[in-house]
Amino acid sequence: MLSIKVKDVIPLSDMRLLVFFENDMIKLFDVKPIMKDYPEFEALKNTDLFNLVKVEPGGYGISWSHELDCSEGELWEDGVELPITPEFFINFVKYGIINTKDACDLLDCSRQNIDDLLKRKKITPVKSFQRNKLFLKSDILKRHDVL
Repeated sequence: MLSIKVKDVIPLSDMRLLVFFENDMIKLFDVKPIMKDYPEFEALKNTDLFNLVKVEPGGYGISWSHELDCSEGELWEDGVELPITPEFFINFVKYGIINTKDACDLLDCSRQNIDDLLKRKKITPVKSFQRNKLFLKSDILKRHDVL
């Protein structure tokens, strides 16, 4: 079997992974079926542990710990090809994700207004940092009428 190395991996909901291969193929890999044959993978039901997934050195697979890993061959064979390219994904992140300042600019409001929308659960960040948050641009645009 031809070995195609893993470039990157992103944990998704429902125990699925977005796997980027060195040949620019992107596949969706479902971890749940592995649990039937390997009960130790049940530990990955813990979202914090599942989100620790990383690419192994050299791209020969992925791992969560020394005991929990998948080879690049298994990811390739059992993954479902997605009809997107790395360029598409990068452009989505580049143009579809905005930070708190950009959200303020789009909504023509202050950070305090953004904080209020967050508290009222009118917007939800996709990622939070100590002093900044990232949002889907489309979610922010939908909220223009909330202010």
